[in-house]
Amino acid sequence: MTGTRVMLGVSGHSHVDPRLAALPERGEGRTAFPAGWALIEHPIHGPILFDCGYGEPARTAMRRGLRRVYRGVLGVCCPAEGDASTLLAQRGIAPGDVRWLVISHFHPDHVGGLRAFPSARFVAHADAWKTMQRGALARLHAQVWRELLPEDFVARLMLLAPDRFTALGGDLAPLGSGVDLFDDGSVVLVDLPGHAHGQIGLATHHDGTRILLVADAFWQHAQLDTPQPLSWLARRLAMHASGDYAATLSRLRQFRDAQPDAWIIASHCARTLERWTHRHPDAVLLASG
Repeated sequence: MTGTRVMLGVSGHSHVDPRLAALPERGEGRTAFPAGWALIEHPIHGPILFDCGYGEPARTAMRRGLRRVYRGVLGVCCPAEGDASTLLAQRGIAPGDVRWLVISHFHPDHVGGLRAFPSARFVAHADAWKTMQRGALARLHAQVWRELLPEDFVARLMLLAPDRFTALGGDLAPLGSGVDLFDDGSVVLVDLPGHAHGQIGLATHHDGTRILLVADAFWQHAQLDTPQPLSWLARRLAMHASGDYAATLSRLRQFRDAQPDAWIIASHCARTLERWTHRHPDAVLLASG
């Protein structure tokens, strides 16, 4: 289907020790990572979000307790003028206009702005939701915060059970398994385990060009080109399953090699965002200044 368009947005940044992200090229000091998300403009289903970055609930949470530690360790900056709901207004999209919001996984830099979208139906992998149901200590280790979810979240949640994921065909075949959300090929949710339990990506098109949004399957595009073992720190603090992470990267490389014109967009890759902005200056949502 060729009627969809993609706009990339950024709502906040982190500044992280590069050892934590397993980066092939490691300079001195911390590396800046945008908290990226995407708007898919669908000709039938209207505006669809893939994640939403940080937002007011995340800012509130990070003012107290252990959430302040998270903010300090990751060097989080998320000013209100960069919230997804604010940036969407630049496109003439009100929060209530968003009827579908796909959650790649439940880390705060991906779901921190959920409460701003009162009419959205949330879509997530059932395994990702299980992480949110665990005890307090397990949730702390998994970096998931219940207070970011709207009060009626469960009523609006559509869970994708593992058996919903079936073998993909066509150009998406190298990626393994996925779910065709609308049964028309326009939005396909792809299983991308490794970084987080139940992490999913989203495959669509931008004016006919294949787009693959991969969340945190990797952090910088160089990781696709320069495979290297994860450090102990990355395995301990930033991975649910390092073996699955490596297998997911391998599938993404196969897809890239088979589809060299496709865009593979990780949520935190500043280089990819810059390339996209240069190529599609009318398809970005960024705070001014």
